[in-house]
This record gives sequence, structure tokens and C-alpha cells, in this order.
Amino acid sequence: MCLAIPSVVIDIFEEDGEKYALAEYKGVKQKAKLALLEGVEIGDYVLIHTGYALEKMSEDEAKLSLDAWEELFDVLDEMDGVKKENSE
Repeated sequence: MCLAIPSVVIDIFEEDGEKYALAEYKGVKQKAKLALLEGVEIGDYVLIHTGYALEKMSEDEAKLSLDAWEELFDVLDEMDGVKKENSE
């Protein structure tokens, strides 16, 4: 399953005639084609899916989404801990 988590653009470059963004989330960097978006700049937040930047987000929108993801990850970690305790 692929998750589209907001990532901040840290570089923009061209490769083989295509425009790309290098975006980062929690230290994980990924390259995304910018063929579907215009006006993306370093510091912007984008949603990436299957190697394409699909949507540009404001910093406030990205923060709300990232906060929701963090809550979900925390709950999943708690559930995983309960599962491990119950299996011992």
C-alpha cells in the first residue's frame, strides 16, 4: 500500500528533460516527477503517489495532515505493543 504523506520539497532539478522534486518526510527522501503540477518551489509541501507530485499543500494543510498521521502512527504502535503483550 502506498501512502500519500505530505513531504517538503528540498530540491528541484531536471533529469532527462523531466522536472523533478526531491522531497523529504522524517529524513526519508524521495524523487517525484512534477509533470502534473506547476509552480512548485523549494519549501512547498506536496503529496506524492507512485512517483508523481499530485498536489501542492499550504504549510497549514500539511501540518494538519502530518499531525493526523502522527496520531495514527501512535495508535498503531500502541496496538502493536498490546498484541505483543498478549502473545507472550
